[in-house]
Amino acid sequence: MLMTQTFTSTQNDVIRYLYNETSNQENSFIEEALLYDKELLEFYLDCADLKSGLDTIQLSPSDRAIEQIFNYSKNYQPKI
Repeated sequence: MLMTQTFTSTQNDVIRYLYNETSNQENSFIEEALLYDKELLEFYLDCADLKSGLDTIQLSPSDRAIEQIFNYSKNYQPKI
């Protein structure tokens, strides 16, 4: 007896898809689900927009943190 596996795309699957963590077969299922599930498509578009924004964030340490690191390194005396 042959059983057919059904695949229901979830929000977790969409996130994995966005980060290229899904197989080719999963990609096909998710892409088909996005065609027919308006809520899932809206979730995908929102997540893609957020991911794009996160990818452009550039973080840098505060001036205070840099100063503390420099002060520490100036005063550091290795034990020999």
